[in-house]
Amino acid sequence: MNDKGTILVVDDNELIRKLATKLLSKKSYAVTVATNGREALELIRINSPDVILLDVMMPEMDGFECCRLLKKNETTMDIPVILMSSNTETIDKIKGFEIGAADYIVKPFDYGELIARVSTQIKMKNLLDELGSKNALLEELVKKDSLTSLYNHRYFHEHLAAVFDISVCTKQPLSCLVCDVDLFKSINDMHGHQAGDEILKTLAGIFMNMIDTDDVACRYGGDEFAFILPNSNSTDAIALSERIRYCIEKKDFIFGDISIPVTISMGVASLLDNHVLSHIELISFADEALYAAKQAGRNKTMASNT
Repeated sequence: MNDKGTILVVDDNELIRKLATKLLSKKSYAVTVATNGREALELIRINSPDVILLDVMMPEMDGFECCRLLKKNETTMDIPVILMSSNTETIDKIKGFEIGAADYIVKPFDYGELIARVSTQIKMKNLLDELGSKNALLEELVKKDSLTSLYNHRYFHEHLAAVFDISVCTKQPLSCLVCDVDLFKSINDMHGHQAGDEILKTLAGIFMNMIDTDDVACRYGGDEFAFILPNSNSTDAIALSERIRYCIEKKDFIFGDISIPVTISMGVASLLDNHVLSHIELISFADEALYAAKQAGRNKTMASNT
């Protein structure tokens, strides 16, 4: 990839293509060319440029139609398009801006003007790309719990609701697993909240190492965690729950020079094994199973059979 930027020049006039290529190449832009709108769309599908110089009047597909199609497509709508025309009519410029063109240049173009307009669009695109990356990172951070880096309570409900609807429509299995740390308040009281926080972070790492790629682990709140297990029936979910529970039971949780014993209780509910009408009910059944595990002596997995 060219560090300076890649430009696609689209014009049916060979002289214009050669001139634009020569001028832009002097400024170290990587240049590709197309002779009409259809050829341009095919090239863009294969390798997306940073800026498109697009002639208005061309055979087969003119620049207006090509620009309209580019702006209609989510994968190409953000590529800046500079329309080129020998027509200086204002109505053509207005039409171009209305369909999404970023700029307009009159042929034959001046070298300085061409470079300035292309450079401006490259800078604008780079800024927008950077802003998009930062926004995507911010959106991801908003979904995460700051202590454990697991997904948070809000995301758990949003994602489970979406997966629930898909599973109902496709008649695919779906399980929800909830768990919390046994006697966690006693751990905090005896060893301090910093020790409790370290235990929660260690648990999060164990969960992430043990779940499948499609599974989602969340910090539901406090010392409670919740899992979304798409394509997992109750047998699968119980087996995973027991592997996690056993792993934690056998692990040494070290804080300073102190080893702190930790166990968890887990509740499982599955879409196909319960008469569930909503994702909220699925969580409720899993919570009831977790309560039953606590009542049965803790450090257990219980499944809802309602």
